[in-house]
Formats: sequence, structure tokens, C-alpha cells
Amino acid sequence: MANVGLESVRPDVGTYGRYSFARLPPLPFPMHGTLDWLDRAPSHNHAIGNEKGREIAKAIVTLQEACGRIGLPLPPAFTKFMETPPLRDRIRSNTDCFLDLCPAPIRSPVGDGYLIRFLADSQGCIFWYLYVTRDGTDHAVVSTPGFYGTEDEGWQDEIPDASEIVLSAESFEPFLCRFWLENEIWFAEYENAPMPDVGAAYIEEYRTKA
Repeated sequence: MANVGLESVRPDVGTYGRYSFARLPPLPFPMHGTLDWLDRAPSHNHAIGNEKGREIAKAIVTLQEACGRIGLPLPPAFTKFMETPPLRDRIRSNTDCFLDLCPAPIRSPVGDGYLIRFLADSQGCIFWYLYVTRDGTDHAVVSTPGFYGTEDEGWQDEIPDASEIVLSAESFEPFLCRFWLENEIWFAEYENAPMPDVGAAYIEEYRTKA
């Protein structure tokens, strides 16, 4: 964010540095769970759903079946996004993150709920998870360098450190919206791509909150 004048609130602390959640500016769209703001975004040839498109289509069906067996509802926005390739084509990542959907909910080592992995860094440095309470009445997005998945997905030999799980967003749609917007701001600044209509106002709001 230094290139857009936000180095005081978003200094360079590494590719996936942590910043104060309270200082994030409000999102420029209402979050109703419908993803209607994403319908207006352009599609991209290199999007987060390209690498494992076929796997995602199978995994969301398997995931829904697994959640159904334990009575765990998935957030509608999450299901809609995973089931809709055109929506997935509208989200891109400047660090080549890709959708990597776990086919089953995994009991979380913290809290009383489940983790569902859905996004991975291209080099496995960090993973993002849907955290769903056991009764399915609430959810959030968390991230951690630890890998949580099914036995068939075994990727890391070491046991993940539960203390490394941190909050990324209060729910899935705000996470997705901010991920989309901040990546688009990066592409606008570094690759001269078109800035989203709401990009300049978002940057200014960030500056004002500082």
C-alpha cells in the first residue's frame, strides 16, 4: 500500500504482514450475502479459480454432503461463490493465491466449530479457512500457515500450531470483497490496470482513518 500513500498504516512487513483490523476502512458495498457487487466486476484469464476449477466443482458437492451429515449449514455467499465459475473468474491475486477447497469440515483446534480451507498461497505460506460454529449460526474467515484438511490431503508433516490461527474477516463476503478490492488496487498501481470505481474512495477512507 506504500505506492498509494498508505505506508504509515500499511507498512511493508512482509508478503502477508498483519495489520490492525480496527483500522480497516468500511467496504464500499453493502454486504447482503448475494455477491451482487461482484457481478459488476470484470473477468480475468488468470483468476484464483483457474488452477483447480474441476476440483472445486467436485469438492463443493462433497463438502455439502459432508456438512449435511452433521447438520452444518454453509454460508449462502460461500456456497454461491464456489458453485459459480463466472464469479470465481472475477477474483485475482497478485501473489497467485488459488482456491483450494477442502471436501469436508475439520474440527477446529480452537473454539467450538469447524475449519473449511478454501484459499491457499501459491507456495503454501498461508491458508485461509471458513470457521463455522458447530451449530452453523455464525462464521468468520481465519488464516494460518498451518494446513488443516482430510487425511487424503496430507500436505504437511508437522502438527499445525493452533496459536497461529488469526482472524481475517468477520464473515466470508467481506473477506472476499476486500481481497478483490485490495488486489485490484495493487494491479492498478503496478500494472496500470483500470482502478475499480470505488478504489480511490477506499484509499482515501483508509488515509482518513489513519
